[in-house]
Amino acid sequence: MKSFKITKNFTIEEESEESSLSLKEYAKIKIIRAGVCESDVAVFAGKITNVNLPLCPTRTAIGLVSESEDITLRKGQRVMLSPYTRLENGKHVVNGLKNDGYLADYVYAPLHNIYTVPIGISDSAFTFIEDIAIAINIVEKLDIEKTKYVMLYGCTSINLIIAQLCIYYQAIPIVIDNDSSRLDLARDLGVYYAINFVEEDVLQKLKEITSGKLVEYLILSSDVCDEVGKMLHYLRKNGKVAIVGYNTAIPPLKGDLSPIITNNLTVYGISDGFGEIETAINMLATEVVKVDCLIEQEVDISEAKQVFSDLAKKHNYLKTIFKC
Repeated sequence: MKSFKITKNFTIEEESEESSLSLKEYAKIKIIRAGVCESDVAVFAGKITNVNLPLCPTRTAIGLVSESEDITLRKGQRVMLSPYTRLENGKHVVNGLKNDGYLADYVYAPLHNIYTVPIGISDSAFTFIEDIAIAINIVEKLDIEKTKYVMLYGCTSINLIIAQLCIYYQAIPIVIDNDSSRLDLARDLGVYYAINFVEEDVLQKLKEITSGKLVEYLILSSDVCDEVGKMLHYLRKNGKVAIVGYNTAIPPLKGDLSPIITNNLTVYGISDGFGEIETAINMLATEVVKVDCLIEQEVDISEAKQVFSDLAKKHNYLKTIFKC
């Protein structure tokens, strides 16, 4: 078996190894697609330091059953591999962060990490399962209500999935970004209000949209934004804020945080979608969310070294997927 592992800062190497894990508790899976997220890039760049190297990155993958003694898994069956490994105490660890991930030709996956998947959905779409699970977690945590305004900072994959969920639940998403092409993508997904904060006065525009009431909910992507304070002034009293991101080693958040006190805001930090994987699969299968347009690039696993080097130099709004 061959895999790519981060061995030190800015270094990812191909390694060969054999496994002696029991097929009574594991299944051997041929990886087809593995999706990259910002925590993978942060580990590669040495920003997340509380990890044990060498470490195989990527948290979620889709593959085919190669070997298994489990009667529910047949050879050649398409399955999804979970980003989370459940622990006996009810908690979980994140694969690709605390355990090896899936950037490999084959992996041995614990049986409880394997999900059978419905037909009719592309392999690449399943690499968005954790993004969808996080989006569901956010919507539930904020308890977003019908007809209420939800402001999303940054046209990231997760935020554009959240925007689709808002529309599904009859809330009103307002997306802000500084890139016209990403804002056009949001409009194509059904978002009516898309604001370019470089070209428009955001506060004035929000007052126009909400008849002066401002927004009830604010969702900030910490993977692309560290200017939190200014955003808080766009919330009405008793509003709710979610700061969401894969990278848990983000730079210090900046700005005036006084609105948290003066406007009695509630702030949540969310970095995974544990407990929502089954719901995420269902939402993808029923086309509640569309993700094919959220792919930045699909690249061969042999290009891993160059791709990670490139990703580490910029903010990554959309998804990079490895073909394994």
